[in-house]
Amino acid sequence: MPDQKQEARTLLLMAVLALWLTVYGYSIVVLMTTASVADGSGRGLSRITVFLGWQGVAGILAFGCWGIGWSFPKGSGVRRVSGVPLGLALTLIFVGAGMLVFT
Repeated sequence: MPDQKQEARTLLLMAVLALWLTVYGYSIVVLMTTASVADGSGRGLSRITVFLGWQGVAGILAFGCWGIGWSFPKGSGVRRVSGVPLGLALTLIFVGAGMLVFT
C-alpha cells in the first residue's frame, strides 16, 4: 500500500511539473508574440503585463511542485527537481526587484 501512495505522489508531481513547464513556456511565447497597443512611454507594457500574469500562474504551480516534492526523502533527486520551478520563480522576483532598485 505505501508503494501505491508513493507512485501516486510521483505521478501527481510529474503532472504538475508538466503543467508548470507548459505555462512557463507559454508565458515566454506570449511575451514574444503579443503586440504592443500603446504609444510613448507605455509601449510594450501590455506585453510585460501578460508575461507577468502567466508567470504568476507558473509561480503558483511552482509552489505546488515544491509542496508535493517535500514529501519525498530528503536529498533525493525527485525532491531536488521539485524545487527547480520555485527557484526560477524566486529568481525572476529577485531580478525584477533588483531592476527596480538599481535603475
